[in-house]
Amino acid sequence: MKNETRAQFAKYGKYVHIRESERGWAIAIRPDNIFIDNYDKEPHLHVKLKGVHIPIKYKDLEEVGLIIELHLIKNKGFNKNELQEELL
Repeated sequence: MKNETRAQFAKYGKYVHIRESERGWAIAIRPDNIFIDNYDKEPHLHVKLKGVHIPIKYKDLEEVGLIIELHLIKNKGFNKNELQEELL
C-alpha cells in the first residue's frame, strides 16, 4: 500500500488538489487543468495534459503551494500566463 497524503481546497470556483507520496508531489488546479509535479524529473509545470514539461524554479511543495494560494487570492482566480511567470 502506498503511503501518501492528500489535501484539497476550493476558492473562487477553483479546486486545488495536493498529493504527496514517496515518489514525489503533485498539485492539480481544476477546472483549468494546470498541473505541477516533481515525478520523474525536477519540479515542472504542465499547462496541457500531454504538453511539454516546463521546469520551475521552486523545488518544495510548500513553496509552490504558497505561490499558488497567494496567486489565487490576489487574482480571485487563476491567470495561466501570470502564474507561469511567477513559477518560472
